[in-house]
Amino acid sequence: MLMQYSVHGKFCLPFRLAEALAFTVCFLLRSQGVLAELHIHADVPKVAIIGGGIGGSFTAYNLRRLLNESIELHVFEGSKIGGRVQSFSYEDHVHEAGASIVFDKNYYVRDAADQMGLKRVPPSGSSEDLFSIYDGSRFVFQQSTWSIVTLWRMLQRYWLTYFTFSAPKQMLQKFLRLYDLQRQGMTFDSPEAFLKELKLYDLTQQSMHDYLKKSLGTSITSKRFATELVAAVNKVNYNQDSGLNAFAGMVSMLPTVVNKLFQIEGGNVQLPKKILEYAHPHMTTANVTHISRLPDGSYTITSQHRDSTQTRGPFTAVVIATPLELSSMQFDGVQLPLIPPRKFQSTVSTFVRGRLNGTYFGVNHPPKGAIMITEHARTPFSAISPARTYADKTNLFKLFSKDPMEEEVLSNIFSQHRLIATFPWYAYPHFHPPEQFAPFRLADGLFYSNALENAASCMEISAISAMNSALLVQKYLNKTSVLAVHASLAAHNNVVEL
Repeated sequence: MLMQYSVHGKFCLPFRLAEALAFTVCFLLRSQGVLAELHIHADVPKVAIIGGGIGGSFTAYNLRRLLNESIELHVFEGSKIGGRVQSFSYEDHVHEAGASIVFDKNYYVRDAADQMGLKRVPPSGSSEDLFSIYDGSRFVFQQSTWSIVTLWRMLQRYWLTYFTFSAPKQMLQKFLRLYDLQRQGMTFDSPEAFLKELKLYDLTQQSMHDYLKKSLGTSITSKRFATELVAAVNKVNYNQDSGLNAFAGMVSMLPTVVNKLFQIEGGNVQLPKKILEYAHPHMTTANVTHISRLPDGSYTITSQHRDSTQTRGPFTAVVIATPLELSSMQFDGVQLPLIPPRKFQSTVSTFVRGRLNGTYFGVNHPPKGAIMITEHARTPFSAISPARTYADKTNLFKLFSKDPMEEEVLSNIFSQHRLIATFPWYAYPHFHPPEQFAPFRLADGLFYSNALENAASCMEISAISAMNSALLVQKYLNKTSVLAVHASLAAHNNVVEL
């Protein structure tokens, strides 16, 4: 079904309608023997996507679904497909080194996994899914295997605050409108426009700490809830305290209030690989060094792999699906808008096999399940969670930290241990409200998916930004296709008003 829609008050023809119009005009001109004179060619437009992570792969996937074979896709990736979504195998089991869990209402990631035939499974870890909160000297809260005991401990420590804290669910209901808007073809030129349409922009302009203080008050139990439970969850998900923006804080808290999570069996990295197979772009393994705009408005891309440098193009449109802060790309012939500086949070995932040392935590027997830390805890780690239990009663533990874990520190935390793997990475932006955003649209035909990432960072946010980029490209190709035919006809003294 063809759909007409309006963006920012301007009428846009759907791309397929514009394409059909161009084809019809070219057919009529060919029948009159004037096609060669007008230099209209039948080459399909080429679109370049820089980055093969979740954002880049979903951009390619969405463009292929929107436009079928009417475009030629090129993806440039300097490292591994998946970007910050990476898995590794240990003793015949796959573990997530990067982005680990997906929320059931992350519809783009969930539906793509289903469409690609990938199996969704519960997150791996402790079979009992327990957690404790450690303040650097003692455990201030420990979940029990008995629900009634956990409830009693919650009431003792936080009174009713946990049970009445509904802000994440309210945020989610506003956010879910986005899927209907994108189904209708609505695009956004900036993250501000995106967030204001959903009535969520204000959350990015204040810290989670300030939001909680205003909404929960300053009682002892409210302060405990904010600095212990909320801060602990934020440190697990973003390796940052409650100084992060409130929108990111809400996203971080969602799994605790709507407990429906999954991973992809065999590793989450299968998803970007599978959807890229579906999109079947031309793949280039190289780092992009230059994006150059030509006089006719098209682009060339220069990339480097080892000692080899190549320039490809021209491309009608380019989507940058990698953080500009983590690249060395230069732009020629393009007047870029203001792009606010943005730092990325260094995170290290360390996998250790062994047994925890209760003495380190001030107890005889360390608690089962994940260990999270309070806002003011001074520990070398942000979280410790068991990833798998073995027959010898040892566990494979996954530790999050800001810095690499030194051997001496590991020897203190564990009574016995063996280092299995370490993955340092710039996982997400360092959130610092009030957030300032780069635009999605950098120039005509040049788009930036990662502009939204300092509102919140997760696989679904990347997939949503990718859909916006795909719709922006569709809109741009629609415009250039119609204008090209219009200009050619005008040159032949046969102007058609559209």
